[in-house]
Amino acid sequence: MPIRAYFQFYKDVILYILIFTFICMLLFGIAAAFLIFTTLGIFIGFLVFELLNKEEYYFYYNLGITKWKLFKVVFLINLIIGTPIVLVLLLITSYFIGNTSII
Repeated sequence: MPIRAYFQFYKDVILYILIFTFICMLLFGIAAAFLIFTTLGIFIGFLVFELLNKEEYYFYYNLGITKWKLFKVVFLINLIIGTPIVLVLLLITSYFIGNTSII
């Protein structure tokens, strides 16, 4: 399993995800932005990467890595990074503000 290739792809896609997350943070707030970072941001990152860097997929195909594998790795890394951040933010806001129901 070529871990360096997965890491390189994550470095390429995370830029687009972070830009989208920052825009969402300005529009919807910090808690919503981190939820978007772990879920919707991944799809936006893949879409932008597909539009701007489509030819780079050949590099990953030559290593035997499909788009689906790349998507799973990026989703897993974002989930591992984003989940603790969202939980800490919810705990902090519930401690200082009170009720923080998402719905």
